[in-house]
Amino acid sequence: MEKFKIIPINIPERLEEIISISWLIFTNQYINQKYEINLEAPFQLHFATILKYLGDVYCLKNKEVFSVNLEINMALEKNNYIDISVSIFDMKEDYEYCIPIELKYKTMRQSAEDIGVMEMYKDIKSLEDLYYNYKKENFEIPFSYLFVITDNRRYIKKSKNGLKTVYRTDDDYEIKKGYEYKYLDTKTGKEFYNKFGSFIYKDNHKFHWSHFKQKLDYKRWFLSMKIGK
Repeated sequence: MEKFKIIPINIPERLEEIISISWLIFTNQYINQKYEINLEAPFQLHFATILKYLGDVYCLKNKEVFSVNLEINMALEKNNYIDISVSIFDMKEDYEYCIPIELKYKTMRQSAEDIGVMEMYKDIKSLEDLYYNYKKENFEIPFSYLFVITDNRRYIKKSKNGLKTVYRTDDDYEIKKGYEYKYLDTKTGKEFYNKFGSFIYKDNHKFHWSHFKQKLDYKRWFLSMKIGK
């Protein structure tokens, strides 16, 4: 006799399962080209649609409400718009659990990898700051996620020189907590630093990519990075 499968009653665990399954569904729809996705906006829309559908059916109690928001401002000291936030509000306990999600869709056409890698570091820092510093009554951010899709192998391959030797996103590289990430040897690096400053993290964060290859001319890499517990 098989053991009965239990969906987690713990809301943070349930949110993690919702996000994990939604990502699996979305990426499989993506590689089978169910949608035409050439920009980040349709990536955001279709992923959010799956999250909303699955989140609703994952509400197990009468007094639970699942919600999805796009481009929500979760400012600490200034405007900080998050691509997607998903949450379950427990009406009985008057308590909300919220997961901020950032997305990046980087293609060979864009070809600005230096900006792309710095944007990923910026998103990771924003998500980490929210995890540690966002305070609101009866509200909790138990963790957050960064999701990336690219057809550009240069994000996954280790660089021998230049900005990407500091802002590394190559497979299995781990951002080191306490280390100051900045690059001032190029105009692009200086402009980014002048606008956003350097980044110092409280935790380590690892880039672990998955790869899909269908034909010689169709290769995609996917990143799912959890920030927090």
